[in-house]
Amino acid sequence: MSSPDVLSAKVLIVDDEPANLDLLTGCLEDEGFTNLRAIRDSTTTIDVFHEFRPDLILLDLHMPGWDGFEVMTRLRAVVSEEEYLPILVLTADVTSETKERALSGGAKDFLTKPIDVTEVLLRIRNLLQTRMLHENQRAARIAAEAAERRAAFLAEASHVLVSSLDQTTSLSLLCRTIVPRVADYCVIETLGEDGSVQRVGLAHVDPAKESLLRETADAATLSPEHPVMAALRHGRRTLATEITPAMMAAVAVDERHRTIIEELHPRSLIAVPLLAGGRVQGALVLVHSESDRRFGVEDLELACELARRAGLTIENARLFAQAQNAMRARDEMLAVVAHDLRNPLSTVKMGSTMLREEATSDVQRRHAEMVGRAADRMQRLVDDLMDVTRIESGKLKVDLHAERLGPLVAEAISTLRPLAEAGEISLTRHLTEEIPLVLIDSSRIMQVLSNLVGNALKFTPKGGSVEIRAENAEGEVRVAVADSGRGIPPDQLPHVFGRLWQANDRDLRGIGLGLSIVQGIVQAHGGRVWVESELGRGTTFYFTLPAAPSDGGEARRAGEITREGTIGAPVAQ
Repeated sequence: MSSPDVLSAKVLIVDDEPANLDLLTGCLEDEGFTNLRAIRDSTTTIDVFHEFRPDLILLDLHMPGWDGFEVMTRLRAVVSEEEYLPILVLTADVTSETKERALSGGAKDFLTKPIDVTEVLLRIRNLLQTRMLHENQRAARIAAEAAERRAAFLAEASHVLVSSLDQTTSLSLLCRTIVPRVADYCVIETLGEDGSVQRVGLAHVDPAKESLLRETADAATLSPEHPVMAALRHGRRTLATEITPAMMAAVAVDERHRTIIEELHPRSLIAVPLLAGGRVQGALVLVHSESDRRFGVEDLELACELARRAGLTIENARLFAQAQNAMRARDEMLAVVAHDLRNPLSTVKMGSTMLREEATSDVQRRHAEMVGRAADRMQRLVDDLMDVTRIESGKLKVDLHAERLGPLVAEAISTLRPLAEAGEISLTRHLTEEIPLVLIDSSRIMQVLSNLVGNALKFTPKGGSVEIRAENAEGEVRVAVADSGRGIPPDQLPHVFGRLWQANDRDLRGIGLGLSIVQGIVQAHGGRVWVESELGRGTTFYFTLPAAPSDGGEARRAGEITREGTIGAPVAQ
């Protein structure tokens, strides 16, 4: 601690002898101390303490009224345990009992009279330096605790802001989080694309006064001088530590508005803009009214950080809405295109069949078969588009029956074996004997198996293997399609069930809808689907199917169950 810091400390001298007061005061003034207070009446010590707030007390012991021991007892009752208040006892009583009693009673040091001025000044400096060290440590601890509370509050506010993709809900919840911890009341205004102002969130520590905040929600009640307008129109921050009657009168637009402001009784205010996307999105207003709290610079910094996060929420909600609108427009377009392609595709397929039957040469027959295969491929793409549209709209229907899984697996292998043989790939199955009946739409599960096995064959090199496995798993059947291909990179695994995802961007054999459709079909059955992969070791896709109840299998074979499923459930990883 530097000498100027010590010399600016406040020193209180309590002694009933005028000579002692004059001596101590004179020595301290000669040393350069400037904040001194000397009193003879010890019974006024507590009042002077509250008024003067000394950093050090020089205390005599034997005085009329309150002796030094009584003064220390009373000081202990008003001084916080966290505060280090040094008391230097100066007394003519040289007994060891007196010294021990004084030090145990609250004194930090003890000197006997007649005093040695040099020694007194040295002790005073040491005690003041110790106090300043304690105060610095306490201030650092308080600042650290405040920073921890601030970080925890901002984390909570962020959680609130991302709890909903609807910005009105998120911002309204943010107001409820801010009040009463940060402010006595809070409002959030947003700017529309046309410049209109809308109050999307409000909260008051007194719920009965929230109706007053709603009454002032009309932008017409915001005068040009209002801090909210400064934030909305010019992106300016406002910190009004103390709101004066003149300030309240300046922002009132009429008599009713003036009455409302008086009833809300704002005492301290912060208004900051919500900035995102390079422009002002709205304004956050914090007000103290019911309490004795006042805003400071640190509160302004906290408000700015809250406003930054709220602005991002508004921007994210806007971008999400744009994306949703774009997705809806795309899906509507896909549905129309897929529907309109059905009739011409049927005509092409019929024509290719007739050409093949009436072909007079091998060349004509090969060309007709080529057209037929292309039409079949286009038909599968159209069917995929239609399935995705049904899944997205929640209209994918599955007719559930109690079925055995083995025949379906055998059919899938039979259908895809030519493709496996062409690629010199081993295609096998392994089903445990205890597999129960499953509650499925067989045509849809065949679609799932065809997609998964077809993908596995596509990405497995020559000499590799693809295996279909199934086992009982406590009320459900777990099916796996495993290959020995090159595997999927870890950063791609979370995206494999997304629409239009493809393992290889250069692979033009599909448009990336197959796995998305697999997910939708499995979830429509009440099952789960996930993938595990290791580069260089292969990939395994898993899905589960519900086991058919043992007492209702025959009834379910009658096909009396229909379920509609969507693609919206989370994917197990």
